[in-house]
Amino acid sequence: MRKTLPISSLAVLLAGLAPCSFAGTITTGSFDIGGTIYVTNPESSMVVTPAGNCAIGVACLLWQNSTGTTNGMVDISNSTLPNGDIPLALAGINAANMANLTNPPDVVGSAINVPDFITFNNAGVTTGLTLTNIEPGIYTGAGDCPAGPAAVGQQCTPPGSLFNLVNNPPPDGQASITWVMEGMTTSGSSWVGNFETSFPGIPYQTVLNNLAANGYVSETFSGTIELTPNTIVITSTPEPTTLGLIGTGVALLLLGKFRQRKG
Repeated sequence: MRKTLPISSLAVLLAGLAPCSFAGTITTGSFDIGGTIYVTNPESSMVVTPAGNCAIGVACLLWQNSTGTTNGMVDISNSTLPNGDIPLALAGINAANMANLTNPPDVVGSAINVPDFITFNNAGVTTGLTLTNIEPGIYTGAGDCPAGPAAVGQQCTPPGSLFNLVNNPPPDGQASITWVMEGMTTSGSSWVGNFETSFPGIPYQTVLNNLAANGYVSETFSGTIELTPNTIVITSTPEPTTLGLIGTGVALLLLGKFRQRKG
């Protein structure tokens, strides 16, 4: 007669071999984020904005939600969720907190550490995003940044800036601005954020002039943040703990068969 392993023994064995999962963490996938960005001019006196104040001689990046009604919070779109292990419930208005940054031009391209740069308010997600690098703008040293006549196709990165400015052709004729940020998560993944904003109907020369004259500029922005688990290299020699788990599983399997034969 064919013997079968008792369900109780099989359950214990499988439990020992099953991968662990942790509630409240996200490790892989992407989500779309949006809000309002305020960029201040470090050459101005103290700058007062609807999103907060920036001290004299300091450049600030300040954040609000997309409607400009809540400081330090941004929105997450549901259009691409769920994916990876990021749930649909993460999305919503004021779904994430985004920490203001001071003096970014001094740290662009250098290693930094801003814990909890982005944290979440929905779905019980406890993973936080630490900012470790702000990529320098790609047009540094080769762009058309002087405040001369605007022309379609001009590109500009102000000295020491993270921003890539481009003048787009009609019918919009708008200036588009992009930037990249990246870092680590508290769940052990890497993240990269690609962000974009645009100023409808005006070239970036006007944006730069407004920044100088008013002390700050603001506009809504959007971005995509992608989480990628860090690769774990497993050696060919099992650790003692691993060998112990395998031995325990084999012992349980043999014990179940012994009991069946004895019965």
